[in-house]
Amino acid sequence: MNTIRLENTSAGHNKFYEFVGVKAPGRFTVKGLYGRIGQSPNESIIYDGDDVNEANSQFYKKMAEKEKKGYKVVSNNGKPATPATEEKKTLLRLFQ
Repeated sequence: MNTIRLENTSAGHNKFYEFVGVKAPGRFTVKGLYGRIGQSPNESIIYDGDDVNEANSQFYKKMAEKEKKGYKVVSNNGKPATPATEEKKTLLRLFQ
């Protein structure tokens, strides 16, 4: 399971969006956990299917939507994000 967390604390916002990639035999699921920081998350399924490329594509699409709204990557698999991680989006893959 891979996790990438984004947060938006600009302009009075206090929100997070967390991507969770779950791999099972022949199956790839991308979940989105979101809400206010410090509150219980809501959950949505972004992709659930057997195509790893489509799973990553849907992840990147949703991530781009969040970045346009001001979200920034704060952690990648539990490790704090670095400026290099921000610049090298190819490192941010839910499924290898």
